[in-house]
Amino acid sequence: MSDNLRVDYRTISPYVRFVHEIEIPAGSRMPERFIYDHEFIYVVKGSGMIRIENRSFAMRGGDLLHIRPHLKNEMVVGDEMPMQCFAVHFDYVFLGEGLDFSPYSVYLGSKVEGADSDADHWLGERPVVEVADLDIPEQLRPTAVQEFYEVFRELRLRFEEKRMDSWLWLKAGMLRLIGLVHRELMTKEGVRIDHSHADLVLDAISYMEERYAERISAGMLAERASLTPKYFGTIFRQATGQSIAEYLLRLRMEEAKRLLRQRKLNVQQVAEQIGIDDLYYFSKLFKRFEGIPPKKYADSVSWLGN
Repeated sequence: MSDNLRVDYRTISPYVRFVHEIEIPAGSRMPERFIYDHEFIYVVKGSGMIRIENRSFAMRGGDLLHIRPHLKNEMVVGDEMPMQCFAVHFDYVFLGEGLDFSPYSVYLGSKVEGADSDADHWLGERPVVEVADLDIPEQLRPTAVQEFYEVFRELRLRFEEKRMDSWLWLKAGMLRLIGLVHRELMTKEGVRIDHSHADLVLDAISYMEERYAERISAGMLAERASLTPKYFGTIFRQATGQSIAEYLLRLRMEEAKRLLRQRKLNVQQVAEQIGIDDLYYFSKLFKRFEGIPPKKYADSVSWLGN
């Protein structure tokens, strides 16, 4: 049984294992596969159907498919025309040499899921690493069609380059791709666009952005939305991946960083500006959020003012 791990945006470091662009003949039925890392498939043209476990999705040009590790999947291409698509196999972080594998022998060789081998055992135990607060659906129809095409094309070109620094460009391209996916799914405030109560959550965030230095409670925000505090807290976490207290703290810490960079106020004054009167408590929160004390942060960016 594989472990499920979640990483946040500060620690994400994509490791691209394999990229290719392929044209699949019309009417083809691809054999059932079982993958051990994440895969994005971007359909450029053509149509068909993909099954992931017991879920089936119609595919057409412009669709992005996301297949998670340890899931059986198969694809059928429509009879009208060939399907052109890109495919990228990756992990959100490099799991180490001991958990790495060659896509050529595992995916492009004769390996079949269920075969009795040592490789099957340890591949099945590879951890499933996801990005916290970003629940990517198995099918997405992006609006930024050209941008998605360009980043997949760049990934394919970088993968085929014979350069020692190609892995850096692959990582950069993969981060851009994940950023594009995030933009399709989330508002700039970090609220899921398709959430049924997105408007209520966005209104609460707007209120916090305007009054972050005041005393704000979950009960106050829930009352504004005419909901119970417990229910409003639940939908807020569903929509943003964070609690109300966590989101408010992030707003305050980002403002504190902005004020510290300006170097017009001392640390005590910055703390008061964001609504925290206790200097010790502010310093503790800031260090937990940023990794260094506020005074050290201000000193580290002092050159910006020069």
